Amino acid sequence: MQSDYQLDDLVRQNADWVDYRVLAKDGTPFSLTRLRLEQGDLDDLTASGVFELALRELMTLHHEHVRPVIDGGVDQVDRYPWVVASWFDGKPLSARTITLRDIKNIGIQLQTVVADLSKMADVLCFDADEILTIRTPDDFLHVLFTIDYHCWFRDRARGLPPGTGRDASVAARRLLEGLVASQPKQTPTKTPIPFIEERSPALSEYNPPRENYLGKVVVFLALLSCLGAIVWFTLIGEEKANQVEVLDQQIKEQAAGN
Repeated sequence: MQSDYQLDDLVRQNADWVDYRVLAKDGTPFSLTRLRLEQGDLDDLTASGVFELALRELMTLHHEHVRPVIDGGVDQVDRYPWVVASWFDGKPLSARTITLRDIKNIGIQLQTVVADLSKMADVLCFDADEILTIRTPDDFLHVLFTIDYHCWFRDRARGLPPGTGRDASVAARRLLEGLVASQPKQTPTKTPIPFIEERSPALSEYNPPRENYLGKVVVFLALLSCLGAIVWFTLIGEEKANQVEVLDQQIKEQAAGN
């Protein structure tokens, strides 16, 4: 089996593969992935020349954003294939705290990979857990994609091009959308200063003051009350004036009778 490599650490695993950190005889670290395939796929893959051809093609897939494969083989006991790739000290994208600038740079790198590899990009892993990231001294987040080895050998065993039924462009778009959605929501900056142009670099938004409708209603009611009071006092005054005029007339009539 992998007699040239010494197991150093279990990195991660799922139902389709197990990923180890291994050391070569000279102490150089590598990533070794051991695959699990269905029995029928194993039979077809280990048929004469199928695995060897698939491995040679896999080892020729080179790109600055793809982890290169340097070795591989088939376990002599259970016939499970294994692949050795270069080891890089970095973090999965899912474990990174990223900024909008990082997302922009990742988008550019995604576009480069999809354009350069064309249909072969369909076999890459676009899961954030499987994308290795390395932050350079100038704060640039470099990404390295891993080939989906399980998909590669399964499709080859079935006589299909690797990545059949998958679309790298769609997967890359979903990845970016997920990264953007994971960013914390930012509350827009408010300013109480009116008449500031929208292009001002110092201010991002101005909300005009809301009209005080309640105050207007109170003032209107107060004016209405005053008007009512004026009308009432006017009526009372007119009534008293009439009473005085009647009383004065009665006094004059009594004086004339005497």
